[in-house]
Amino acid sequence: MKKLSFLLLATLLIVCSCSENHDEVKLETVTSFTNLLSEPETEFVATEGTTVNEHSKLTTFGDNANMLKCDHYFSDWGFGGGVTCTNKTDITTPGYINISAITAKGKNSSVYLTVNSSEFSPAIIENLNPDKQAFKGAWITNAVYAYLAIKDGQDGYLNQTQFKAGDWFKLEAVGYSADKTEIGKVEMYLADYRDGKTEILNTWKWFDWSAIANAVYIDFKMTSTDNGEYGMNTPAYFCMDAITFVEK
Repeated sequence: MKKLSFLLLATLLIVCSCSENHDEVKLETVTSFTNLLSEPETEFVATEGTTVNEHSKLTTFGDNANMLKCDHYFSDWGFGGGVTCTNKTDITTPGYINISAITAKGKNSSVYLTVNSSEFSPAIIENLNPDKQAFKGAWITNAVYAYLAIKDGQDGYLNQTQFKAGDWFKLEAVGYSADKTEIGKVEMYLADYRDGKTEILNTWKWFDWSAIANAVYIDFKMTSTDNGEYGMNTPAYFCMDAITFVEK
């Protein structure tokens, strides 16, 4: 009788444990931008938007499921900053015209985001359903433009950007509430030459946003030890894919 009672108690504990774990499971959704590009080796560039200055206009675009909105700056010559998407695969051409990821493809598909952050064209993404979903994170890698500049000094211009011992290149994601109050920030290194290292990110790496999960929008900032008279010499570009949300 004691054995039977023990088995019944053990079974009850297992069922309760499973029920509790089931209640804790949160649905995750991953963004995709495949609907924006129908041809290979192309990129998204808007044709209509709000004039920012004589050289630039601003508009937004979203993912397939309308979970996310991205700020996109453009001009007559193409992408001008903020966020765009592409399926380009060129990993050898230096310079700003090449917006490919160093991986030559996205994390989950051929289409991924390329981001250029500056004070003139902030790279901002917005959670369109903040009452129902929270940011979890995204996969990040270097853009070819920045990678070749750091590794070989080939930036398509002065070619004086090759990293030396002690240098680093860092990405920061700053979260904001709806009233534009900063709620926190997280960071990761895209290149790290400190303490004898010569690391440049050339694969997709997870960027955890749990510390800013409840942000309504995220503004990406980039900093480097390589700076000159007019600001950062390292190209302020990176690539991002599979932005992930978790239900609240």
